[in-house]
Amino acid sequence: MQEEKLSTLDDLYQAMDKEQASGAQRPCIGISVNLKENLQCVAEAYIHSVTQAGGIPLLIPVLEDAGSLVALLERIDGLILTGGGDIHPSFFNEEICSSPESINLRRDIYDLKLIKLASDRQIPLFGICRGFQVINVAFGGSLYQDIPSQYPARFLEHNQEIPREEASHPVRIEAGSELYSVIRKEVLPVNSFHHQAIKDLAPVFRATATTEDGIIEAFESNRYQNIRGVQWHPEAMAIHGNEDMQKVFVHFVGEAFLFKRAKEVHQHIISIDSHCDTPLFFSQGINIGDRNSSITVEHEGTVFTEKIKVSLPKMKEGMLDAVFMIAYLKQGPRDAETTRQTVEKTKSILSELSKQIRQHMESAGLAVSAADIARLKQENKKAILMGIENAYGIGNDIRNIAMFKEMGVSYITLCHNGNNDVCDSASDQPEYNGLSTFGKEVVKEMNRLGIMVDISHTSEKTSFDAVELSDFPVIASHSSAKALCDHRRNLSDELIRAIAAKGGVVQVCLYESFLSKDHPASLKDAVDHIDYIVKLVGIEFVGVGSDMDGGGGIPGIDSANETINLTVELLRRNYSESDIRKIWSGNLMRVMTIVQQKQNGKN
Repeated sequence: MQEEKLSTLDDLYQAMDKEQASGAQRPCIGISVNLKENLQCVAEAYIHSVTQAGGIPLLIPVLEDAGSLVALLERIDGLILTGGGDIHPSFFNEEICSSPESINLRRDIYDLKLIKLASDRQIPLFGICRGFQVINVAFGGSLYQDIPSQYPARFLEHNQEIPREEASHPVRIEAGSELYSVIRKEVLPVNSFHHQAIKDLAPVFRATATTEDGIIEAFESNRYQNIRGVQWHPEAMAIHGNEDMQKVFVHFVGEAFLFKRAKEVHQHIISIDSHCDTPLFFSQGINIGDRNSSITVEHEGTVFTEKIKVSLPKMKEGMLDAVFMIAYLKQGPRDAETTRQTVEKTKSILSELSKQIRQHMESAGLAVSAADIARLKQENKKAILMGIENAYGIGNDIRNIAMFKEMGVSYITLCHNGNNDVCDSASDQPEYNGLSTFGKEVVKEMNRLGIMVDISHTSEKTSFDAVELSDFPVIASHSSAKALCDHRRNLSDELIRAIAAKGGVVQVCLYESFLSKDHPASLKDAVDHIDYIVKLVGIEFVGVGSDMDGGGGIPGIDSANETINLTVELLRRNYSESDIRKIWSGNLMRVMTIVQQKQNGKN
């Protein structure tokens, strides 16, 4: 709108009428503000750079209340952390070693809160100058408080007094980085207005640009998260026509638009994770309502502490609607007393899960059907479903299946890493050559009661037996494609085809060793497995079963609050909303409904 051309109030309003529709599909970019005396303000260059890149700028005021900040963050699709004064060294565990030029603790706390809350929700982040530095500090990195007095190597003059739109020195961009893919240049002239700089880069980042004296000038996430930053001021150069700097903003706004689309998809669809082992840690006192409980985990003989990956707050942050929480039973001796104890343990885990769901009735509910899941979504509550991993947990009394059905169990995984009374495991030597005689009775009883048959962990012969014997489709609650990663837990093309031919579904597992043998797995590998199964048998037969809190979780989707990142990657690969609905829930809910029809008297 050209204000100088307006001559009357009517002219103004008519121009506004023409412009209003143009903002509907544009992403909203939050911009952090600076504090100067009694002013909360930002340089206009940030606003103009966002608007000319196609975004809608929204200034985020300095607020102490995290709840208010969350309410604002839920309205944006990307967040820019802007430049400004120094960061207090206490936030990276150092004493003040020189007189900082300008420290404002209130702004430091505001920025750090914004970064934490935004990154918890996977909102794309872009840090500029101070913003670049404070993001590094927020994720565990450190800074040189003063380059001239602390940096050991020869140095450029990093704090210039030239106009901001002018370049003062070049940076070298790392080939293969996101920044290189945007700029398509190895050397980029930039401006420079800082005396602090990154000393130790946070472990979750990798440097993507450096100066000739070795100062880190740009980074991006190495965990497949939408976080990047630059030390220079691209906004000042972009608004003066620098095409390379404009590309930086166009790219960021494009990522924000993709995130906006992913949020809209999650508002329209139901998302289900078909397998998590969070109840495994009930014995350590965790509660599903606590966002970040610490748990002690043992893996390959090493004991370490980590944070719980699936909780109601994290589900909300990641826009995950429903999860199957599993009563896991490690395979053990099959004598009468141990078997009895195992059945009691299964009951105890499920009872505790029921208790915790009741404790959080304002935000969650137990679901035993597809209709329950849909109802809870409408009520803005998370759906918790129950499963049993390892039919060892039912003992050798088939009547226990009905008892567990009554408790709310929707599927039973026939075995785990070892043979049981039901079948051969993929991790053991054949004992029955597939399903045992008792195992065949178990599958038929599960059919009768409307409980889904889960063939994850079973031997291939057991899986084929179950597919053939079951009256209804079967599921693989957390398994991936053997053709892409030759692991005993993954499914052959022939088995995937058999499951699909019966109408079943393969829920791709987010366990690193099930996704890749030749490189560390990430979100891209998980979606590669989805792609493969879609091409092999069709979009109707694939889903997601993370195995989080049981070893699952990979860079990009390592906890429930990162769920939305998988949707972003699916959109990036041109999956439609209809496709994504099937992958995230439609296929599994279809199987669940079919399996329960006979038990509900509809077959």
